[in-house]
Amino acid sequence: MNTDDIEDRLREAMLLHAAEAPPGAAMLSTITTESARRGRRARLTSLSAGVAVLVSLGLALPFALRSGGPHGDDHVVAAPPAVAASPSPAPTLVPATVPAAITFPFTPSAAYGAPAVMLAGGHPTAMQRHAGGTATLTLLDARPAAPSSKTFATPSEVGGRPATLYEWHYSDDDPGLPYTDLQRTLVWQPTPTTWLTLRMTPTPPATDLVSYAGAVRPGALSSPSPFAFGLMPAGWTVDNISAAAVTFRPPGVEPGEGYDNKIAVMLDESPATEPPAGDVPAARVKVGQRTGWLTTTPDVQFLRVPTGDGHSLLLQVAPKASLPQDELIRFAAAITVSPAAEVSRG
Repeated sequence: MNTDDIEDRLREAMLLHAAEAPPGAAMLSTITTESARRGRRARLTSLSAGVAVLVSLGLALPFALRSGGPHGDDHVVAAPPAVAASPSPAPTLVPATVPAAITFPFTPSAAYGAPAVMLAGGHPTAMQRHAGGTATLTLLDARPAAPSSKTFATPSEVGGRPATLYEWHYSDDDPGLPYTDLQRTLVWQPTPTTWLTLRMTPTPPATDLVSYAGAVRPGALSSPSPFAFGLMPAGWTVDNISAAAVTFRPPGVEPGEGYDNKIAVMLDESPATEPPAGDVPAARVKVGQRTGWLTTTPDVQFLRVPTGDGHSLLLQVAPKASLPQDELIRFAAAITVSPAAEVSRG
């Protein structure tokens, strides 16, 4: 099954229903609580259950000793160790090379309003809402593979240039998937060195895709990055930039539109002036001139830093993307929220 296409569908669904997603602070509390529950259950069934219970209760080990904060909140603890890192050496921080804006070199029809421009899975992307769904244009520097092994390809034409219309199903390569409706992807080469793919949801007639593609014209669209970065881990790649989030991918992790095995930087709606709620205690840490809150579970690490305007910077760190704590804090301290940043809705 083509994993990228599954991610496309999930991304489109999440964008369509973003307003219905829970606030970031509520989601963070839910994630850390569930992670703690699962972690306790797994530890209690291991041979080292006795030691693990002491750790989960905040006893015996120095990093888990409680240190009541100025508000007497017993959720505040001494800084815990970072999420277990991958076997590769921890990267050093170097001057960041994150673009200040994402540019998409083509402009779709204005009939559907202004498109959102983003970097998605490493590719410049323009997404435009239409009646009942979305149209997504993705820029590639090589011809993409067919969406599935059972794809039916039909020659087509866009603006006098050869094109291919693919018809396929998510269940083509995995009959167990519940997505059985027909999908269509249109692929064409607008210039000698670039390819465009077009997906529309819900799936329209083939003639609608060709008509939409025919209205695409050269002309750059641009959207600013939501954050400015002073530093980033050496050798890492930025593969997603939207109005609400930026992800950093370490070497060995495949590009994609999800946050798995990456560091995701987001703007959260909570002020983060108090430790976050949840079953997992938060450590008070100094991030530049601000006080941040570091939450660590076996599955994920969160660093929240107040921005001073009622919101907070939220860093979500997956285990394979973990950094030493001092490096994570230096990385966060060098991030500036831009006026274009939007609050992440999960």
